[in-house]
Amino acid sequence: MQPDFPITDLLFQFTLLIGAVLFVQVALERIFIPGLLGLLLLGMLLGPGGAGVLEHEPVVDLFGTVGLVYIMFTAGLEIDLDIVREHRAETFGFGAAAFGFSLALGTAAGFVLGLEWTAALLIGTLLSSHTLVAYPMLKRFGLLQKHPAVAAVGGTVLTDTLALVLLTVLLQASGGDHGSFDRWWIPFLLLALLAGASAMLLPRLTRALYAREWITPTERSLFALFVLLGLAAAADLAGGETILGAFIAGLCLNRVLAAHEDTRRHVEFVGRMLFVPFFFVSTGMQLELQVLTGDLRVWGIAGLMCLAVVLGKSGAAWAIGARYDYRRGGRLLMIGLTLPQAAATLAISVAGQEAGLLDASIVDAVIIVILLTCAAGPLLTLFAARRIEEHPEARSSAVNEPRV
Repeated sequence: MQPDFPITDLLFQFTLLIGAVLFVQVALERIFIPGLLGLLLLGMLLGPGGAGVLEHEPVVDLFGTVGLVYIMFTAGLEIDLDIVREHRAETFGFGAAAFGFSLALGTAAGFVLGLEWTAALLIGTLLSSHTLVAYPMLKRFGLLQKHPAVAAVGGTVLTDTLALVLLTVLLQASGGDHGSFDRWWIPFLLLALLAGASAMLLPRLTRALYAREWITPTERSLFALFVLLGLAAAADLAGGETILGAFIAGLCLNRVLAAHEDTRRHVEFVGRMLFVPFFFVSTGMQLELQVLTGDLRVWGIAGLMCLAVVLGKSGAAWAIGARYDYRRGGRLLMIGLTLPQAAATLAISVAGQEAGLLDASIVDAVIIVILLTCAAGPLLTLFAARRIEEHPEARSSAVNEPRV
């Protein structure tokens, strides 16, 4: 008997997706290709735009929504705030340069495409952030404490925060369900108050709770999940985006969870095992498979965006590298780390589409950009790391300490 597609049985949907996600991640990660590429392709193949095996709702949509905020939460958790503070001139200098260059070039690309100023600025905004897809390679090659790596990783705090705040302002400027531009300062003020109150209260509250011996590891993990979802919902009520609230939650719990490694592992395990893979599958299901094979306009838009990303991140890496006298290997490492567009880029593009600022072809192009940059970034990072490893005599001056 021929199966009926799309599959409507919820348990069957969940089982099929878990099996497919497992296969993709095992197959690709073993050859050092980011598993998220396979998950995006998996969503394309199984979704309505491909074979039509699965529907977007309810399983994929629900878990994908939670996965989106989980990604931004872990982005806030993984940043070493001590290193950022110690090297704040380099990290904030690179973050500002990467954000500014990419924002300007992305906005220019938007104007070339004939978009209005809010939509053009949104293109610049979604290209101004970056996702540290190649972060595990830093651990593998022992480069976590080196200055170019610190600048690239620490700069994520600034690029992602500025991108998400600018997103909030642009959604207000677009009107509709997000209000009107003459009152843009209201959600901005509310979000600032939310961030300030969270930074002051949440770390103390969490430390006090975790200090109780009768609180089990499971309950600690559930509290962290509650903080994540609570701040995401609060940011949404304040007129911002859930992903900004999730990022704030990650920054607030950063030091606390660093001191409770077992709880941190539990929290990250749940997200990486379940929610985050479903987010990338969900995103892939939004892309029509035929776009990759026949729509030249979408590829043209994607090419223009890729050019803006490459020039923006390269310009920032070379400018900061020249300022602090990094060698070529260190600068290439910075480009490889910041080239991939994934978490915030996807989130901003989806929010822009829902607000009516971006059409489907732009979002399709964004997903192509994600596929290309998430493939190129880790490869460039691997090349730079091996170049540094093969030249130990230049290791200190090229990567660890700026030349003076």
